[in-house]
Amino acid sequence: MSHYLKQFSVLAFIATVILIQIMPWYIGLILASLFLTLKLNKTLTTKDIYFTSLLYIIGYCFSDFLQTIVYRWSLPDEWGVILSRLSLFGFILPFFILNYIKKPEISFLSIGSFRNTIYFPFIWRGVFKDPIWRFLIIFSSMIVVSFGFIIDFKQQDIVLLLVYALVFSIVNSILEEILWRGYILSRIVSDLGEKFGLVVTSIGFGFYHYSLGIPWILCVAFSIFGMIMGGVAIRSRGLLPVIIMHFLMNIMFVFIGMIF
Repeated sequence: MSHYLKQFSVLAFIATVILIQIMPWYIGLILASLFLTLKLNKTLTTKDIYFTSLLYIIGYCFSDFLQTIVYRWSLPDEWGVILSRLSLFGFILPFFILNYIKKPEISFLSIGSFRNTIYFPFIWRGVFKDPIWRFLIIFSSMIVVSFGFIIDFKQQDIVLLLVYALVFSIVNSILEEILWRGYILSRIVSDLGEKFGLVVTSIGFGFYHYSLGIPWILCVAFSIFGMIMGGVAIRSRGLLPVIIMHFLMNIMFVFIGMIF
């Protein structure tokens, strides 16, 4: 793949993630048509990332449609948010169908190994190296301690909030990881390689949260977090370790009021 073609394909996917959230629906239709044309262009040395962008547009529109249905129901705000995350099934469906037809060369749709090595701070190399199970213990401890200083443990209905947090975190962490690390990361890594694919997918993951009400500046922070989670998925060759990380972060986000 030429250097310029790789850069263009990267920008195309990231632009897709951002534009589909802020532009009218017909912009999505135009983008989808463009990516389908690029996919069918036999002169390109890479086509999968354009098809990934096309599927992203289809999945986003289907997911958004399912969300509107959920929000029409008269539900308490917390359960409405939780059920709205089930709309991720609409996001996942196009990738599931494509995976059934044509699997990517590299796939992270498996449990993954907790014994594989990950390096810090650069995932593939660094001053420290640990098995993933130990990295998860260190990561979890740092997250709990950091958020512990800002969580109000005396807030009303904290037990009920814990229930909401657990249900939301289970649903969201599993479905988002299947979508982003299981399907999207697998396809982009297969097309662009591990390091390039990790960066592209992580930026996309971060800015996809804008449609969920997350400010742009926090989307940048989510991209960094996505880089860590994507690195764990790549090094473990699966999703369970990263689902655990994602689950814990979602619990913390609920308790500081970011979700509800």
